[in-house]
Amino acid sequence: MTLSVELSGLQAAQADLDTIGNNIANVGTDGFKSSTANFADLYGNSLLGSAGTAGTPGQGVTTSSISQLFTEGTINTTGDPLNVAINGNGFFQVLTPSGTAYTRDGSFQLDANGNLINSSGAFVMGFSAPVSGTTSVAAGALTKIQISEASIPPVATSSLALDVNLPSTDTAINTTVNPFNVNQPSSYNESTTSTIYDSLGVPRTLTTYFTEVSGSGSPAHWQTHWALSNSDGSMVASGSGATLSFNSSGVLAAGTGTINVANMPNGAAPLSIAQSFSGTVLSDLTFGVNSVQSNGSAAGQFAGVDIGSNGNVVAQYSNGATQTMGTIALVNFTDPQGLVPVSGNNWLPSPTSGQAQTNTPGSAGVGVLESGALEGSNVDLSTQLVNLIVAQQAYQANVQSINVDQQDVQKLMTIQ
Repeated sequence: MTLSVELSGLQAAQADLDTIGNNIANVGTDGFKSSTANFADLYGNSLLGSAGTAGTPGQGVTTSSISQLFTEGTINTTGDPLNVAINGNGFFQVLTPSGTAYTRDGSFQLDANGNLINSSGAFVMGFSAPVSGTTSVAAGALTKIQISEASIPPVATSSLALDVNLPSTDTAINTTVNPFNVNQPSSYNESTTSTIYDSLGVPRTLTTYFTEVSGSGSPAHWQTHWALSNSDGSMVASGSGATLSFNSSGVLAAGTGTINVANMPNGAAPLSIAQSFSGTVLSDLTFGVNSVQSNGSAAGQFAGVDIGSNGNVVAQYSNGATQTMGTIALVNFTDPQGLVPVSGNNWLPSPTSGQAQTNTPGSAGVGVLESGALEGSNVDLSTQLVNLIVAQQAYQANVQSINVDQQDVQKLMTIQ
């Protein structure tokens, strides 16, 4: 043996120890991917025998590469809505002071300006919020995801849809003799209440009354009336609504109307509500409300944020409203093994990895997101400890070989 051979073995064993040690040190690092040192033997071509066979032992070993294992780590529930784990392939794209980087660490938070950042302070990149009136993600370059914590204004009710069942067994009312009167229960057959909102976000009670009109046909027509009142029960306004007609099967044939209130309390804007009774039927069942749909809401205070499996970052408000602030992007590479690991749980692309391929979560070969969870390290501690013993033995064996060669050299130096 020569000292250079043992030295190469010593260096390879040290590289193996360093790699294993780094894996063990990061066993608790979110999104960390373990590495393995790969080795290759060394031969000098000029020392081969004349017949093409090896005429001399090899010249040692070299560390050919350190490969990364991109299997998924265990996904651990944290309960923090800003913690996000990738279930499947892909990387988050973040903007650091040094430029763009990629990570599997989804421990996100908000900075003072409402920007979504990771634990290192890098900005999480994604698509901008959907264009108003649409649900699709706006196309274009990636941008920082910013979440506004401002309150949202109230929305006045402009449509109200009531789907009810009207009893065919009710007694028709002679509306000429007994005209409708809010305070006279005998002037109507059924009623139901709904909550609507004015332009200031004040909730008010809208009561809809149903009257089966005698002599109006077969089946009989039903008149509707409405009354708007304050929370204390005081009346704001009242009026007549749509007239409902049905075919012989009890299916609604016609029935839409508009509720207009010109003078609203407290300076609120005039109210105009399109009223629909689509789905309402006439049958022998008792009166019942199947559904109520209204588009109004009070003002809402920011109550938190939720990240969906599709990457949508959705702000939630105290009035039940939601607003999409953006969509987290996921990036994949042709060969993730070619990514270069850097500090901060990040990777950088290289010519080997290929260019970043950007998509929304759940599309084109990238995984989905799990909110309230983090992906742990994929280091198998038991395996690493066994590998550590093997690497340590290799190191000690090479040290022993160097000691033997050193003793041989000393003996040669003492020959007279």
